[in-house]
Amino acid sequence: MPEVLMPRIDPGMQSGKIVEWIKKEGELVQKGEPILVVEGEKTTFEIEAPDTGVLSKILAEVGTDVQVSQPVAIIGESEKSLQTARQKESIQHETAAQPPPVSRPTPSDRVIASPAARRLAQDRGVDLANVRGTGPGGRITREDVLAAMERAFPTARAVSKVREPAVLRKVKLEGIRKAVAERLSFSARNAVQVTLTMEADATRLVELKNKQDHVGFTAFAVKAVAKALERNSAMNSAVEGEEIITYSDINIAVAINIDQGLVAPVISNANKKSVLEVNAMIEELSQKAKENRLTIEELTGGTFTVTNLGAYDVESFAPVINPPQCAILGLGRIAYRPIAAGERVSARPATLLTLVFDHRVVDGVPAAKFLRDVRNHLEDPEGLL
Repeated sequence: MPEVLMPRIDPGMQSGKIVEWIKKEGELVQKGEPILVVEGEKTTFEIEAPDTGVLSKILAEVGTDVQVSQPVAIIGESEKSLQTARQKESIQHETAAQPPPVSRPTPSDRVIASPAARRLAQDRGVDLANVRGTGPGGRITREDVLAAMERAFPTARAVSKVREPAVLRKVKLEGIRKAVAERLSFSARNAVQVTLTMEADATRLVELKNKQDHVGFTAFAVKAVAKALERNSAMNSAVEGEEIITYSDINIAVAINIDQGLVAPVISNANKKSVLEVNAMIEELSQKAKENRLTIEELTGGTFTVTNLGAYDVESFAPVINPPQCAILGLGRIAYRPIAAGERVSARPATLLTLVFDHRVVDGVPAAKFLRDVRNHLEDPEGLL
């Protein structure tokens, strides 16, 4: 019987959360027909039926996190599949009805103690059988364990003085925040990340921005990166398993912050678009991100990422690579800095460009050449129009 599996729509995706079942158990489904909605890598998406048949068994209820490649449902012939499902349920009920094996309690199990006291005793290696309980009915409390430790080890007195900070709130790590955590962890574990920083004179860029109403620095940077990737194709690569894949398409992902976390929608073929077109797409994608309307197509297929924290007065920073891509460019704020031209020093607007790249894919010199090309394009922004 065909199984409906949780798909991986991004290398960093570890699991997906069931949001809605479009179809119910026992319903006929057609191959390619959406049967459920999942919240995954920064967006929600539909999972289609892999084959025509009856949705004989739903294996994950709404709200459940399911690991990638694990089954969420079974599709089969109506009577046969339902009969199999009933047999499995019967076996499960019979197994559950069997009494658990009887185990003989250890001395620590026989004493009456609070869960906190048991955890502390286990962590500190204290035998609860030797601790006198002061709680109701001789129940051992956490304070009793601390007192026993203090009597046995005078240096443990400091433990009883430990004070935990007050908690403002607790929020479950889920949704977009969980996806961001998984991606960053995946990137940190797998990529050999190296950082290069270069200063760019932004004098002409600021002058041109003042002439081009509503065109942001990020749009110029995206276009500069796209043009630099045309000459430095190694930077337009990704690692997939044991292969390094270099792309012919130049699709730039732009990091956008929203209330739920960080998303990175993609501007496809950015090298073939004008700065005005790039800027319009960034504005449109930013609005859709705030309204949670980004599609899978708009969130996938990126070959390089640009992220800008200049608006928050950040001078420079080293962003984490967006897997499976091999590089990311971080943009700092544009500010007046002393710039030397021969023996003369003057204050000019400048910015710091920070390139983080995967040394498994690219060496330092090719990465430096790429970053230099990006800088040159930003210092000659007329060529980006």
